[in-house]
Amino acid sequence: VANPHFVGFSNFRELLHNPLFLQAVKNTALFLMLGLPLLIGTALVISVIAAKQPFRWQRWAMLLPMAVPSASLALGWQSVWGTEGIIGQFLGMPETDFLRGNFAFLLMILLYLLKNVGYLSIIITSAIKAQPSEYREGYLLESSSETGYIRRILLPLLSPILLFTVIMAVMNYFLLFRDIYTLYGDDPPRQVYMLQHFMNSSFYNLNYQKLSAAAFLTILFLGGLTAGTLKMGRKAAHYVD
Repeated sequence: VANPHFVGFSNFRELLHNPLFLQAVKNTALFLMLGLPLLIGTALVISVIAAKQPFRWQRWAMLLPMAVPSASLALGWQSVWGTEGIIGQFLGMPETDFLRGNFAFLLMILLYLLKNVGYLSIIITSAIKAQPSEYREGYLLESSSETGYIRRILLPLLSPILLFTVIMAVMNYFLLFRDIYTLYGDDPPRQVYMLQHFMNSSFYNLNYQKLSAAAFLTILFLGGLTAGTLKMGRKAAHYVD
């Protein structure tokens, strides 16, 4: 018989001493610290190049990874990096499963980039094309440095859009769990054991105390990140004005 009673912060204390939860937090934080800058930086470079081109059919190709179902994408990723995969055959190591080796974490970051860099590039490209051409022409009259224009003029103008893409990139990281779960199921390598794995395991084990505490801390993190990003966006907009 259930006997619910108030336990104060004991669930949070227990959670913060749980090695699986700490491993999940560590992996998630490391993933975001590495994946976010790589994703935003790659999307920005592609956008600067694409803004100078007609960029018609390319946008459909860049959106294609988002349209591929998780099961199909996982199957393709397995055929490239798994046992008897294309990379293993090419390197003469057909029995090597890169998805469960030391490269598992980096391969998940690569998958994250592959899925998200295309549509973020389209958003940033549209924002670049919306900027008046007089800004660039006026700057280049004083200086011939294209890099200087991007750093001093374009990036401050794009800062609200870039902050929006950061929020979208974080949200899409949590959506990546579908692909990771399709690849590994309930038994992922330790280096790709994420917060979603911990909460999913707590749910299936009916450990709602851990699940609720972990979900609450995750919501606090996302809420703080969103609030901080919006505040930075308002400061950036004020600076541009």
